[in-house]
Amino acid sequence: METFAFLIHPMDIEDVAKKYKIAKKISPRVIGSVLKRRKPFVISEITGIKSRTGKLATGWFIVVPFLPNQFFDLEQEYVVEKIAKACEVGRKEGAKIVGLGAFTAIPGDGGKEVAKISKVPITTGNTYTIATAIDGTLEAAQKMEIDLATSRLAIVGATGSIGSACAEILAGQVGGLTLIGRDEKRLDKLAARLEGKTGSLEVSTSLQTISSADIIITVTGAADAIIKPEIIKAGAVVCDVARPRDVSELVVRTRPDVLVIDGGVVQVPGQVDFNFDFGLPKRLALACMAETMMLSLEGRYENYTLGKDISVEKIHEINGFARKHGFKLAGLRSFERKLTDAHIQKVKERARFGLALAQ
Repeated sequence: METFAFLIHPMDIEDVAKKYKIAKKISPRVIGSVLKRRKPFVISEITGIKSRTGKLATGWFIVVPFLPNQFFDLEQEYVVEKIAKACEVGRKEGAKIVGLGAFTAIPGDGGKEVAKISKVPITTGNTYTIATAIDGTLEAAQKMEIDLATSRLAIVGATGSIGSACAEILAGQVGGLTLIGRDEKRLDKLAARLEGKTGSLEVSTSLQTISSADIIITVTGAADAIIKPEIIKAGAVVCDVARPRDVSELVVRTRPDVLVIDGGVVQVPGQVDFNFDFGLPKRLALACMAETMMLSLEGRYENYTLGKDISVEKIHEINGFARKHGFKLAGLRSFERKLTDAHIQKVKERARFGLALAQ
């Protein structure tokens, strides 16, 4: 039996209240103060994973008791130590590799500092997240009849490990590329690397620049939704890879002419039971979770995805592991709901109608 653990954390006060009902009656500041003193703990055992090769795996969800903002607001050394302690909880349960989920994958240079003190190998899961984000985006663009060669792709959070890898892989397939982030120097450095790979290349620190994009991949570390309805082009595809989400639910409610898809939602082989509700239907997991699972099935108990530089070769490798063990995209989904071809056709029609009115 192969084994792994995966780190999670509460995304908001509502998540805390699921375990501690009194949290609804206490101020967020007090809750944060209590949480940061709590030790990481096991919240569920993950069973039923079976590779198409016949290999089995089991794992554990380990909770790091921090709210999203605390991963940035607290002293980084303290945060890294708490994440490493959570990894140790997983190791003592029997895990031979630990995946860093959501905001636990960001501190300490994308897991590098955690890896230095962890007694068990770790991975952020970002390699397979990139692979699935690209596959889902390309499938959605095809269904929306977007011509890649003449389209403009905007990547929000472009200087992160996922954003920069998506930019590098897709640059040669699109007509224009807009890189959006907060750090101009890092944006310029990435742009220099991509120079000549795409027809038109621009960098920006303003979200408003996505208004000209036909395709948007967004993957920031923002604690709240940053992509609002009014700044998206009619007929655009928006792939939201971030957790918590970058895309406001208002986009889906008020922009029926825009196709929003969830990035990195994967079907797990076997009869997997997570014994914990993290917001997805049965047998579905986020790609970062799936990477940890397939590395255990592959017996690759090593530090796998760390930091911001992820090679194209590694993305091809993880795709090979996915095919071998039976992990695959769970179709196109939006806010945990499966998108039908009929729904996508309606989005196309509304986009065309809107564009016709504007002309």
